[in-house]
Amino acid sequence: MSIDTDFPATAKLTYLNAANVALMPRAASDYVEAWQRDIAENGSLNFDEVAEDLVFDKVRGAFAKLIGAGPHDIAVASSASEFVSSIAWAVMPPAGTRIVTTDIVFPSTSYPWARVARHTGAEMHYVAARDGVVDEEGLIAAIDERTSVVSISHVEYSTGQRFNLKRISDAAARVGAFFMVDASQSLGAVPLDVREVAIDALVTTSYKWLCGPFGVGLAYISPKRQQAMDPGITGWRSHSEIYDLQAERCVYHNDARRFEFSTMAYGCAGALAESIEYLHAIGIHNIMNRNLALADQLIRGISGLDIYVVSPLSREARSSIVSCKFPHIESKTVVQRLVEKQIFVSPRRDYFRISPHLYNTPRDIDRLVEELAAIGKVNKRASK
Repeated sequence: MSIDTDFPATAKLTYLNAANVALMPRAASDYVEAWQRDIAENGSLNFDEVAEDLVFDKVRGAFAKLIGAGPHDIAVASSASEFVSSIAWAVMPPAGTRIVTTDIVFPSTSYPWARVARHTGAEMHYVAARDGVVDEEGLIAAIDERTSVVSISHVEYSTGQRFNLKRISDAAARVGAFFMVDASQSLGAVPLDVREVAIDALVTTSYKWLCGPFGVGLAYISPKRQQAMDPGITGWRSHSEIYDLQAERCVYHNDARRFEFSTMAYGCAGALAESIEYLHAIGIHNIMNRNLALADQLIRGISGLDIYVVSPLSREARSSIVSCKFPHIESKTVVQRLVEKQIFVSPRRDYFRISPHLYNTPRDIDRLVEELAAIGKVNKRASK
């Protein structure tokens, strides 16, 4: 295992943008390319009905191991958004109850619940952020006897704020609320074990910190919830025997697989399994410690510059994401100037968001700090 060999793009650019799209290890990209080539050249000769029936087994197993679940607690589809929609319609929070989330959550984590709320008469309650950060105490206080659902991100996409899932889970459990977590901005970079936190449903995408390709969503459904849930999105894979094709009936699996419903880019699922196994071999705790060390280096490096760090700085609320802003330079302008130097970060809200991952080095951070200092100096001269 060699980072330089496994992530060849690091030799030609400074890529600090995993919160947008992460780089893929070569084993994953090789897998998906070989799978597509086989389909192109052989059709269903190798990928037959038996192979299609078993196609998700490897990624289910890899993901289950990553989060401390069982393989049959995992479902696979094309996106996390699909799963949130299907879960929201399955839960159907009734009229007069509240769905608690935040006003800075990624839209896919709230939009489906808002759609269901319009149908059932439930109420959306958005806990407001201040300066890009949600007060966790205020979030917990909002979870009261009226609450039927709590839907949050483990890590907020815009600032990297990381919530204490155990505290929020306990608050949801006290009032009997369904607790859903979007872990798209944490899994692969932040340890999470569902044996330690009572989560009813968890979703994540493939192409961020898990270092997989586009086109895969993963869901964990708690065993205590599985059999009572009637998925909101169904299709031909919904039936427990997928090639027993009869239109007049659908018998779900007695586990999370009932949320699988359709044909998809199957080769991407296999590639994601390769990526997850790669991360697991390094160790998520090791990855998190390395990423936080890079984030610390960045924060120290810009401390003397005219840059405001929006992200939380306390250890318990931090993640691999560091979001910042210059007071008098638009963040989109900062991002574009960095691109000209082959340094890649993202504009989010009115910040520029930096997200180092396992393939980044202290030298990458040094380069970024040097260019941010240069941008600040140019702006000062221009404003005189």
